Amino acid sequence: MTGKIGFFKSNLQDTFPRGARRAARAIVEIVNTSPKNTQALICLDEKKIPNSRPTSFFFDPLNDWLKNNPLTQTANPNYSFPLSVIKKIARLCLPPIFYPLIKAIVNFGRKSLIKLKNFLSKITKKIAAEPFAEIELSQKIIALCELDAFVAFEPFNEIWKLPVENNKALAIGWFYDAVPKRIHEGEHWRPDLFDGSVSIMALRAGHIFCDSKSAESDLHYFFPASVGKTSVIHLGHDIERFEKRLSDSDATKMLRDAGVDPAIPYFLFVGTVEPRKNITGILLAAQKLKQIKSNVSFQIVLIGQIPGQHDIRRVIKQTNELLPVHALEYLPDNQISTFMNHANGFVFPSKWEGFGIPNLEAMTSETLVITSELGPMPEVCGEHALYCDPYDHTSIAMQMLRCLEMPAEERIERLKAAKLHASKFTWKKTAEEMMATINQLLEARKESSKS
Repeated sequence: MTGKIGFFKSNLQDTFPRGARRAARAIVEIVNTSPKNTQALICLDEKKIPNSRPTSFFFDPLNDWLKNNPLTQTANPNYSFPLSVIKKIARLCLPPIFYPLIKAIVNFGRKSLIKLKNFLSKITKKIAAEPFAEIELSQKIIALCELDAFVAFEPFNEIWKLPVENNKALAIGWFYDAVPKRIHEGEHWRPDLFDGSVSIMALRAGHIFCDSKSAESDLHYFFPASVGKTSVIHLGHDIERFEKRLSDSDATKMLRDAGVDPAIPYFLFVGTVEPRKNITGILLAAQKLKQIKSNVSFQIVLIGQIPGQHDIRRVIKQTNELLPVHALEYLPDNQISTFMNHANGFVFPSKWEGFGIPNLEAMTSETLVITSELGPMPEVCGEHALYCDPYDHTSIAMQMLRCLEMPAEERIERLKAAKLHASKFTWKKTAEEMMATINQLLEARKESSKS
């Protein structure tokens, strides 16, 4: 059926090319270019229009907006000096005893800045509220009631603050994981914000897509208002990006430039360095493995920033006394796929995830995957991963040892089967399933309104 479906600009751009916004962008781009799509797709700006109902939005045709707005936003030229450099200088110059005081000053400055921004925003709104006629007529405006449906890819979208359940447009949300309900991520963790946002979405959404059965189960358990209006659509991954890799000679040079000895097996982790990703668990497992098999040589390679993670830095230093540990910054995709392809194993013993895209990326890069037995990992990886208890360092160490000692024939068979399995998780499939479900929901609504 034909109709109008809206997506939100805030979901389709990011300052870092991974996570929910990359997933949203990949899905939307495929829907937009699909010859099977019969819907008019538009891109909505969530900013309120002066002197207008809050249910009206500026909008662009989706294809025009996607062409003119890249996924990754460029850095603000006014902040050319990286904050990470300031942090490194502060750590070098000041002893740890001053860190709590510095944090307190930074937090106070941040709160003061937010208050100043809010104050200036109120003044700006008052000035802009008068002349609605001054808004260029060329800008397109659409009311929510003119849409057949809209998709908000995050529970933090401003749209959920409106009473969308009373509107003609079918309100559709996405739920990725219940990590804030399961894991405490430190002083900056905001489970209250998560609770409030998801609770409202669960109440007001007409339908919610979940990226795994595990995520759907968590949504139902923690937010019962969602029961009866969810469906599971597995995410995809960028197969083409992770099939690309450098030649053997270039790969060897790249590894050496990074300080990694190509002649010694290494275990790899790639991702955001957060407590739940269990980097400490990987390092303690490496120490355990070295104690069990002192004659076995191997390395650990961590790709991802470690901002202010003092405990992790301490364990890295401790582990480095027993075996080489290489903590690298984020790298381009072709380099990451090369690191994955040459690794003895990809270790991802996360304490909780919503889906676990890195495991599929490693499978596509033809690497053995060691991952957590908890959450959606068995659902997504099937029989093609080596599972461990993320809370048991010995369990992780035993699977690392299994990787090191696996016979060549078994390894080849496993890698071949895992790559074939990962190839089934594509963004095209995700996009098609999403649109098919939306069309079914709209058809059902149409039929129920007739009767």
